[in-house]
Parts: sequence; C-alpha cells; structure tokens
Amino acid sequence: MKKKKLSLFVLIIAMVLVLYFTLKDDFSGVIAEFKKINIPIFLLAILVLLISLLFKSLSLKKFVCEYNSNYTVKKSYQLTLIGQFLNGITPFQTGGQPFQVYLLKKDGVRISDSTNAMIKDFLSYQIALIIVGILAILLSLKINVLTDNVYLNGLIFLGFIINFIVLVFLLLFSLTKKTGYKLAHMIVHFFLKFRLIRKIFKDENRIDEGLKHFYETGLELKKSKTIIFKCIFYNIIHLLLLYLIPFIVFKSLNYNGVSIIESLISISFVMLISNFIPIPGATGGIEYSFMQFFGVFASGAILSSAMLLWRFITYALAMIIGFITLILKKGVKKNENRTIY
Repeated sequence: MKKKKLSLFVLIIAMVLVLYFTLKDDFSGVIAEFKKINIPIFLLAILVLLISLLFKSLSLKKFVCEYNSNYTVKKSYQLTLIGQFLNGITPFQTGGQPFQVYLLKKDGVRISDSTNAMIKDFLSYQIALIIVGILAILLSLKINVLTDNVYLNGLIFLGFIINFIVLVFLLLFSLTKKTGYKLAHMIVHFFLKFRLIRKIFKDENRIDEGLKHFYETGLELKKSKTIIFKCIFYNIIHLLLLYLIPFIVFKSLNYNGVSIIESLISISFVMLISNFIPIPGATGGIEYSFMQFFGVFASGAILSSAMLLWRFITYALAMIIGFITLILKKGVKKNENRTIY
C-alpha cells in the first residue's frame, strides 16, 4: 500500500512540474492555441486511440482463446482498457498484468493459463515494438529526423538495445529451460553480492515458478506459430495507430509543419526512450523527449499545446477510460453474483 501511495505521489509531483515548465513561458499562447482546436480532428485522435487499443485487445483475445474458446472481443477490450489504467499508475508499467491475470480468472481462465496468455501477448508486443523501432531508425537515417542532441540520440539507441535485450531474454527463458534456469540464478546471485536481493531462497522459488511459466509458454509458441504471427501483426497495427496520434493532434491545431512520416519516426523514438523511465507513465522524461524531437518541426505555443493534447489523449484519457471500465466491470461482477428470488 505504501509503494502505491509513493508511486501516486511521485506521479502527481511529476505531472505538476511538467505542467509548470510547459506553461510558465507562454501560458496565454497555449490557451490561445487550445481555443483554436479543430474539434472533429481532435475527436478523430481519440477515435484512433480507441481503435489502436482494439487491435491490442485482439492480440490478447487470440492467446486467451487458446484456453477459453468462449472469450469474447468485448471482454478482451475491457481487459486492455483496464490495463491502461493500472499500467499508467505504476513504474515501468508493471501493475496491469497481475490484475489482468486475476480478472481472467474471474472470467473462467485458470491462473496458469492466463499467465501463459499474458506472456505470449507481451512477447508478441515486444517483437512488434522492435520491428517498428528498426523501421523508424532506418527511415530516420534516410530522411535525417534525428536531433542534434547527442545525448537524446544516444538514448534512442540505448532504448532500442534495452528492448531488444528484454526480448532476447524472454525468448531465451521461454525456449531453453536449462539455459534460462542457469542464467536467472546467476543474475540473482550476482545481485545478492551487492545485497540488492534478500531472502534468496524465496526469490529463487519465485524465479523457478516464473521460468516454468515461460518454458511452458515457449513449448506452446512452437505449436502455434500462425497465432503468434497474427498477434505480432495486430500489435504492429496497434503501435502504428498509436504513433499516428501526434500527427493528428498537430492537424487539430491547424499546423502543417510536420509530415506523417516525420511524426511517426519521432514518436517512435520518444516511446523507445520512455520504456525505461521508472516514474509512472514515464512522466517528465516522455514530455521532455516529445519537446526535443518534435521541436525540430515546431516551437513555442504550438509545440507545447501539441504535447499536452497528445499526453492527455494517450495517457490521462486512456487511464480515465480504463478506470471507468474497471468500475463498471466490478459492478457487473457484483450483479452476476447476486441471487435473484
């Protein structure tokens, strides 16, 4: 409970600081830009977000249906929306998956099966992220989208490498049981030397259990290659639609200084960097990255307004929708459990 309160406190402080530094130099200019928003185009950006999350939910549904053929798109979409809320309030987006496993249990999927489904879904998402990241880097080298900031450019490649290493480790753990066990225990013992992990036996048991799920998932992945390729495709569509939102936001502000390709590449770099920022929602770092990369194409009140609108849609609004979905789903569950005389 203390960790949750601390995460929420850090998130609020970070958001307040972001708003302060974004608005302090040209508050009236940002407000003036907000007044000129093209409402239909802005609503289109929200619609694109919802469609993007639909594709993400289609991936999850495919994997869950391997264990429960009656699992519907509606339930999967609800689960994805709830995940947006829980991931948004926890560091490194770690809060969604455990609760999603719990909700899947409520929908009749065994914990072991739902865990395997979540692992498969995360693997397909990670592969899609790497594919889109590679495409963005290759395109940026051709049309020179990279900034003059050596530090930021270094973070792009660092973010890509970290995500790639995560993918390699996930595949290693899931496809090679013996190697995965050895490597995991080596990592635990390495950190133990620096007293970063305590209660070693308890941690080792957790690792054994987790690796068992990974290995079981790996065995199933070998048998369902068609499904994994479909889900990678769904996640690529999800990411491309999500990355399209900044371009639409600039259009809603009647600004034409950034092309769709430049926008897609820039936001891809922003997301690669944000994945390893430990603050909930990557707040602070992700806004700074947006301002730096899109600062090549826009400036002043336009840039600040676009960033705030983009963050509202993809983060704040997504969390609000997820929270409402969670409340409604809980209400439905309570009603289902009532006995009517």
